[in-house]
Amino acid sequence: MGWQTNRILETIGTATGGTQSINYNLEAIEALMVTLQADVADGIRPPNSTTGGTGPTDFTSTSYGTIATASTGRLGCTIFNSGPGTLHVTLGTATTSTSAFSVRLSSGDYYEVPFNYTGLIGGIFATAGTAEVTQLS
Repeated sequence: MGWQTNRILETIGTATGGTQSINYNLEAIEALMVTLQADVADGIRPPNSTTGGTGPTDFTSTSYGTIATASTGRLGCTIFNSGPGTLHVTLGTATTSTSAFSVRLSSGDYYEVPFNYTGLIGGIFATAGTAEVTQLS
C-alpha cells in the first residue's frame, strides 16, 4: 500500500490548473480508495490508535521461551532489555537460539516489533537478564 499511496500523492502534486486539475485529482483519489479497499479485503489494517495494552511484563528465560503469543488483536509490541544479558529475539515459530534469531538486544537496547506483526515472538537470554515487554492492543 505504501508505495502506491506515495506514487498517487506525487502525481496529485504535479497537477495544476482549473477543472482539469480537479478531475485529475479525483481520479487519483478514486484509485487510492480502490487500493485501500483491496488492502482491507486482504486483511491489512489501516493504522489504528490504541488505548489498551498489557505490560510491562518481565521476560527472563535463559532457555527458549515465548515473549509474546500470537494475537490478532495486537497492534504493537515493545521490548526493552533492562538487564545485563544479551537477549535474542525471533519473530515467528522458529526456535530462537544465540546463533539463530531475528534481533539481538544488548543491555539497554529497545526494540519495536514491526507494526501489525501479530505472530509469535520468542526469545532467549545468552546469560541471565531481564527484558520489559509491553503489548499494545
